[in-house]
Amino acid sequence: MRATRTRASFVRLFALLAVLAMVAAACTGGGTADTTADTTGDTTGETTEETTPPDTGEDTTPEDTTGDTGGAGGEFDTYTLGIFQDVTTDNAWNMLDTAGNTVWNSYFLSPTTASAYQIALPGLEVVPDLAAGELPPVTQEGDVWVGEFTLRDDATWSDGEPITAHDVAFTWNTAVEFELIGNWEDFTDTDIVTSVEAVDDYTVRVTFNAEPGLAVWGLGNSVPMMPIMPEHYWGPIVEEARGTENPRDTLLAASGAEAPAAGPTVFADRQEGSFAASSANPNYFAKGEEMTSGDVTYTVGPFAQNFQFPLYGGQDQAVLALANGEVDLLLNPLGMQQGFREQVESNPDLTAVVNPTNGYRFLAFNHARAPMSDPAFRDAFSILINKEFVTEQLLQGVAFPLYVILPEGNTAWYNEEVAAQIAEEQGAGLDDDARRAEAKRILVEAGYSWETEPGWVDSDGNLSDEPGEGLSFQPGEGLIDPDGNPIESLELIHPTAGYDPLRATFGSYIAGVAQEMGIPVVSVPTDFNKIVADVFTVDENNEYTSPFDMFILGYSLGNPTFPTFHQSFFGTDASDNNTQYSNEEFDAAAAAFASASTVEEAYDALWEMERIIARDKPHVPLFDTGILEFYNNRVQFPFTETLSGLQFGNGMQQFVTAR
Repeated sequence: MRATRTRASFVRLFALLAVLAMVAAACTGGGTADTTADTTGDTTGETTEETTPPDTGEDTTPEDTTGDTGGAGGEFDTYTLGIFQDVTTDNAWNMLDTAGNTVWNSYFLSPTTASAYQIALPGLEVVPDLAAGELPPVTQEGDVWVGEFTLRDDATWSDGEPITAHDVAFTWNTAVEFELIGNWEDFTDTDIVTSVEAVDDYTVRVTFNAEPGLAVWGLGNSVPMMPIMPEHYWGPIVEEARGTENPRDTLLAASGAEAPAAGPTVFADRQEGSFAASSANPNYFAKGEEMTSGDVTYTVGPFAQNFQFPLYGGQDQAVLALANGEVDLLLNPLGMQQGFREQVESNPDLTAVVNPTNGYRFLAFNHARAPMSDPAFRDAFSILINKEFVTEQLLQGVAFPLYVILPEGNTAWYNEEVAAQIAEEQGAGLDDDARRAEAKRILVEAGYSWETEPGWVDSDGNLSDEPGEGLSFQPGEGLIDPDGNPIESLELIHPTAGYDPLRATFGSYIAGVAQEMGIPVVSVPTDFNKIVADVFTVDENNEYTSPFDMFILGYSLGNPTFPTFHQSFFGTDASDNNTQYSNEEFDAAAAAFASASTVEEAYDALWEMERIIARDKPHVPLFDTGILEFYNNRVQFPFTETLSGLQFGNGMQQFVTAR
């Protein structure tokens, strides 16, 4: 039985779908594009109701700026957004790839693009962007199903050329041909979508070989929500790439510096290791239009002429730049460190806000390598991790433990009762001795042994498998697999403390508790971009080679109206399945989710996927935090309360104004 809160959320979500036409009429154009994160998967359903930040023991109430303030501020010259890793490309096709779409590339490139439909903030409605009206239903025509949408006829690229249905068809066909499926698997899945065609200059026809569910039409990562590329610029480059030995890599490596933009900004400059820059699109189609989302109404910009993205080596350096007035907003998909909060709040020129996140941070196992390929090893390893101890003691309450992937802030899709059941099954609340005893039991039953067996010893050195009064724990050494082979050193790669001290703390802790059990795990702090490059390594057939044992990363879960990320992460041969996990039971649940025609059907399939993931552990959810953001008071936003914060809207480049 589902919690009452969840049922109420569904009522609101169904109501949203019923009134979508009315909302869309008030929201033509503008808004912010969806962003992906950390490695991007992501990608990110949430609710349309007000969300509440997680309880971290601190006052996390954002400044109340949710009134009708859009456009009330002035236009200004430069808006500066500090970033923490390089923008590595000016080519927007990389946003359709996997490794090329780092979060900072997305922050920089996403505002140069537009789509037919988008997610409006803060209310999280699906609304028209380039489209001329609401998304119509799909109809059956013989053995196929067809959906059509119409583009507005007054939108142009930054060079003045019209944005047409031919651009949409070109984008889809190119993404399919060049296998650019990393973050848009639903719209490039030719098992579902058979063609995307331009009926005329402004009508797009999408053909499906089966009746599409919500995941691929309307709410999910679907053709109407893909970023559109200009055919008149990229067409010749695509044609040239076809004649090369590796067309895909050739296209992704091509310069996009001169590419016309459809979104509010256009590329200006980039220097690796230093900064990136964009400027206002002089022909942005939605400029000056009114946007209504939730109970907030504001005016679409951009209101700045230039956008600077200076690169900082760490958060301490970036916060200093913010305090000195060099930066207006610090962009970070996982938020800023709580340790800087007091420093910021004591400065009258700065504001700190906290919002719930639409993401999670996790431990991943390489299922193609032993012993990580053994379910018993994964079970024993994960039960050792005392998430409550790490979050409450080591991280001093600034994070909270996770046992499911879907975050609690996603109130329309979160199932409190199932999440609690999974948490209990995964050892929530166990003390360290109970965890060690359970891990040993699992390993012994699976046939593992040790050179020096872990356990509890009395004063005479007698070994017990269970803790007890007067006994002390004896660490193990030299884990041996069921075939009698010593297990060699296993690497756990994770971000450095300078980039994310929370994940660095978890990485060090996990390696320590594993070593106590005789599991030879080494903590390897690694540059974030190198982790992404390593764990998303593919061969010439675009298949993962996965040269890792275990890693810790995080995802921001993309589309907040319909959570399509489970299949992308864990489906057999899915785009972001770098763990090489495969399970027919999971694939069936993912297929049921993708084909669901109602939210209720999708909900049941989603939580079946969560149960399977918890059991099989391709990822082990570790923790999440409220997302803490800092900004300079010389700028203002039409709202600051929204799921995943200001960063979810790429720093709100369309809407920020000067005070």
